[in-house]
Amino acid sequence: MVLALVASAAFATSGPLGKAASSIPAIVVACARTGIAGVLLAVVAPVVLARSVRALSSRQRAGVALAGTLLAAHFALFLGGLGATSLAAAVALVSLEPIAVVLAAFFAFGVRPTRREMLGLLVATLGAVVVATGAGEGEHRLAGDLMVLGCVVLYGAYVMAARGLKDAMPPLPYASVVYGTASLVLLPFAIVLGTTAAVPAPKPALAVLAMALVPTLIGHTLVQRIARRAPPVLVALVSPGETAGSLVIGAVVMGSAPTMHEGMGCGLVLVGATLAVTGKKRIRENR
Repeated sequence: MVLALVASAAFATSGPLGKAASSIPAIVVACARTGIAGVLLAVVAPVVLARSVRALSSRQRAGVALAGTLLAAHFALFLGGLGATSLAAAVALVSLEPIAVVLAAFFAFGVRPTRREMLGLLVATLGAVVVATGAGEGEHRLAGDLMVLGCVVLYGAYVMAARGLKDAMPPLPYASVVYGTASLVLLPFAIVLGTTAAVPAPKPALAVLAMALVPTLIGHTLVQRIARRAPPVLVALVSPGETAGSLVIGAVVMGSAPTMHEGMGCGLVLVGATLAVTGKKRIRENR
């Protein structure tokens, strides 16, 4: 539970920092944040990392590569959506991640959702619809909302990939390889976009560095660790806290208060997500 709360606090900085770095192409930001985090983790224990990679079977290497690719697409869609819609709308829709985790756990491991989790799914979906009806107000755009929803779907698959590979590698080497893979997947696109973009100002560049250190290095590494052993619903607890924290930071630090539609929808999404992650699991995972 403590690790989930720390990861939640780290994730809460992602939306505001992404907005601060929005003058840089989203794929460049995603490539940089994963690359920096991957290198830092590799430097901590290079010998353990090399030994862990050599010990992987061909199937496990394919699984790790898939996890890195999912993370790359997740970050690219989230940052792209964040730049195309309002901060409040983006972080409200990110609260749907618990639903994605619950559904991914069902399809990947046979962990059936309870009635309470299904009720949470319905309430959260209604909240997402309410959020979307606010498109056109201020910075809020439907195209950005759809990109964030895409990143939510990928998040569930990414978390289940970490769970499925829990015995393949130790947590830190696994995180380093996944971040490195994500950065390499994004690198060709980042080079093309980066060469045509202007040199970033100091503030957006520092925001990218902070994204690599806080929500990526701390937040995502902890989520990968939690996902290995904890129930999927505990992993999903991270997202409602992320949304609440991001809204507070956005309103207090950036003056980005949610509109009426965004606020109402966000409230419904948070209620639905809370119902989903507090529903007791009565059915064991199918091994």
